[in-house]
Parts: sequence; C-alpha cells; structure tokens
Amino acid sequence: MTAAERAYTADYSYVAPSTYARDFAQQLPKTGTDSRDRAYGRNSRKAGNIELLPEKKAASPISRPVLLRSVLMLIIAGVLLVGTVWMSAKATEIKYSINRTNNEIRLLENEINTLNIKIQSSNGIESVEEYAISKLGMKYPKSNQCIYIEEGAAVREDLAAVIKEKAYKES
Repeated sequence: MTAAERAYTADYSYVAPSTYARDFAQQLPKTGTDSRDRAYGRNSRKAGNIELLPEKKAASPISRPVLLRSVLMLIIAGVLLVGTVWMSAKATEIKYSINRTNNEIRLLENEINTLNIKIQSSNGIESVEEYAISKLGMKYPKSNQCIYIEEGAAVREDLAAVIKEKAYKES
C-alpha cells in the first residue's frame, strides 16, 4: 500500500498520549547501556522498570559571563552609535556655518566689485566736471579770461603771480 492509501485505513489510528509513554517504556531494553545510563549512571534502572530520576534544572543557554559580556558590548555599541550620530550632527552644523560664511564672503566681494566700478566711473572727466560745476560752483572761463603764453616771451619765475595780475587787471 502506498502512503496515500494507508492514510484512510486503520493503519493509522489515534493513540492517547498517556499510552505513548507506557508503550515506549516497554520497548526499551532492560539490560545494557544506552544514552540514559551514560547520563545518569548504570544503576538508574531497577527490576526492568525504568526509574526516572528527577530532572535537573535546565541550565540557561547563556552563562553569566557571556551574558555580562554581551550586555557590555551592547552598551559600548550604543555609546558608539550615539557618538557617531552626535559627531555627524556637529559636522553638519559646521558645514552649515561654513556655507553661510562663504555666502557672506561672496556678497562682500560683489559689493567690493560694485564699489570699484563706481570709483572707476567717478574718476572720469565727465564726473569731475559735473562735481566742479554742481558742488564747487565753478564755470568755464570766458574768452577774455584766458591767458595765452607765447613761445618767445620771457617767462617769469612765478606763474601764479602773473595769472593773479591779469585777473585783477581785467576785473
């Protein structure tokens, strides 16, 4: 019979769990050594009946030193993780500060360039002329206020005095 045919036959029947232990105990050999004898000693059986020794308390799968070492390693790993996160936050804060300072530097450089352009444009003859006329009240000289210097004429040592003389004579 195949396994599929036996599934629906009487070959498989329900047996109460209490009978399993009794049937199992009857099937064990009454003499000789087995793993139970090695674990609890040779005198664990008497008169063909199995005498079960009281079970030892189940030892924890992890010993105390291993547990302490594991907890210590977890604490160290946690501290390292927190330290890493903190250092990353500080690095980000410093990068933000550097970027902000670089932006301020760029703004100041742009302002310096703008001021340099204004200085160059204000040094031109047009701006000097405008400033002299508007702020200082200067005017262009009239034709009778001009001084002509001749090439062959003797030049006096004090040119400012000559200009002053001519200016007072005409006025």
